[in-house]
Amino acid sequence: MTKTFSGSPVSRRTVFILADGSFVVQWDENRVQELLSGRYRNYSDQDFGHSVTDYELNQLQAAGRVEHYNDQYVWLFSLPESGRFPSEREYQGPARVRSYYLNTTLPEDRLPEVADALRNLALSGSFLVRARGGLVAVLGKNGAPFPHLKDAERAQKLLMSKAPNLFEHTAIAFVETSEYVHRLRAEPAWGTVDLPTVVDSQSDITVTSGKRVLVVSSNEEEQAAVQQLFATMDMTVYAAASAAEGLQLLEDYDPDLLIMDLQLPDMHAWEMLAKIKEIGAYDSTPKILIAEHNATGDDQAFALTVGKVDTYLAKPMSMAQLRLNVWLTLKNRQDDTS
Repeated sequence: MTKTFSGSPVSRRTVFILADGSFVVQWDENRVQELLSGRYRNYSDQDFGHSVTDYELNQLQAAGRVEHYNDQYVWLFSLPESGRFPSEREYQGPARVRSYYLNTTLPEDRLPEVADALRNLALSGSFLVRARGGLVAVLGKNGAPFPHLKDAERAQKLLMSKAPNLFEHTAIAFVETSEYVHRLRAEPAWGTVDLPTVVDSQSDITVTSGKRVLVVSSNEEEQAAVQQLFATMDMTVYAAASAAEGLQLLEDYDPDLLIMDLQLPDMHAWEMLAKIKEIGAYDSTPKILIAEHNATGDDQAFALTVGKVDTYLAKPMSMAQLRLNVWLTLKNRQDDTS
């Protein structure tokens, strides 16, 4: 007896990954829809990243976006036209959303000077400088605006205390967008990183070539997928299926990057991170933490504040998105030490 599915089947070739790491389904020649946010986007051949893999489809299945798949078809849960995502009208309203950045009031030709100052202060991993309106602007990590006024105030105070002559006239500025646009579009797969950086991360290997990466995951499919990815980035991979094995490899090989799952068969990630501190390799080893789709906001907050991991990723996660974050993490460390 043939099994039937409640989801709607679409050709597997119409479900793929964009160059920026987004999971999409293509409805017509020039239009795709993001599977995670429901946002429609214009599409051209240059936007194509790669065909969706079984590993990525399994992540989408765990997240409730895909019911089933085979070599020819993908069954999507409730196509958008059937009500999977709210309509744009539900988001329309007068509310506005603000985010913040620092306006140094310095002319944009002094941007290299400001960037050098952040590197010398070991702050280039926490801030990124951009030209905005002919002046030098300072944003948060990876170019993200500060989400709250208090975050911008803390950054302003820190920079003024570290380099008062350079940042003495720095002011807090904001950008404002409609709330419904913000909610409907959600965040692109690459976060708030500018598009040129995304493009560089998908082809440049000067940052990753020759680097050693330790991957700690009990998921064999995940191990295979990331090892294949890192081979294209000219990286040496050490694989561990448990935290205990990972700790041993960390001591033996002193990797340039650690990638680990939040949940491991023998201990939670927090326990492993505590043990890394014990062996004295914590600050010197950049860390990327990968969580399942049902991880909580508390997990993310703990990872970034208490755990001090460099990057927190939650599934579904495309290989393009992982590549971007590996590239950024290593480049930030490289910039901090140069």
